Amino acid sequence: MKISSVSQQQKNKERYNVFVAGKYLFSVDEVVLAKYQLFKDRELTEAELAEIQEEDAIRRGLNKAIQFLAHRVRSEKEIRTHLAKAEMEEDEINIVITRLAEMKYINDLEFAHLYVRTQMNTTSKGPRQIERELVGKGIVREYIEEALLDFKDDTQLENAVKLATKIVNRSRKSAKRQLQQKLMTELLQKGYTTELAQEATIIALEEFSEEQEQDILGEQIAKLIRKNLRYGPAKCRQKTITSLQQKGFSYTTIQDYMLEHEINFEEEQE
Repeated sequence: MKISSVSQQQKNKERYNVFVAGKYLFSVDEVVLAKYQLFKDRELTEAELAEIQEEDAIRRGLNKAIQFLAHRVRSEKEIRTHLAKAEMEEDEINIVITRLAEMKYINDLEFAHLYVRTQMNTTSKGPRQIERELVGKGIVREYIEEALLDFKDDTQLENAVKLATKIVNRSRKSAKRQLQQKLMTELLQKGYTTELAQEATIIALEEFSEEQEQDILGEQIAKLIRKNLRYGPAKCRQKTITSLQQKGFSYTTIQDYMLEHEINFEEEQE
């Protein structure tokens, strides 16, 4: 077959349409056009056509991958997934990945280090959560372990304390025991170790005094009695104590407070 003409596409100036006997046959990237010298009167065999189309598919995959990388650094797995969604063949994806690596666009170890430092400096995530995310991005265990060395213990504690302090500040109406449980739960969910979560919890609650908890308890008792008065004295007392225990106050602490302040379940609290 002989090429009758070649024309540049209007919407994508880097691609060209190739015509045989005046009819459109295929389109190629300008790099492929030059590599195979696809100009008017060029003779093409079926084997050459197949090779050209495969090379063009790889070139399109390479361009797609580079555009994908323009937004941020990606892992090899992320790029493979992106290209697979574009319905590229596995062997073509492998070639694209190899070329990207040769061009220094892909390096999973560098990606892991950058990811750890970014999460460490911009989020409240602990090392275990970051580790899980890196596993999800296809990073091998060896690279993850090396990259996580960037997340020093003192930085982990500093980040955990910041997170714990924020939780305390938005939970000012909670009992200390409830706060402790809440802090441990959230810190563990964020990926911190039990030991570090415990240390951060202690530091975050250092200024949470007994007097502060007594004030919170008093406010909660008054609020609950007003809510439960309609049930009568005995039921009001029972429901109030149950609610307080659910909020983290111990039965002994509740009883001591009620005795000391002579709480009356028959009159609405001021």
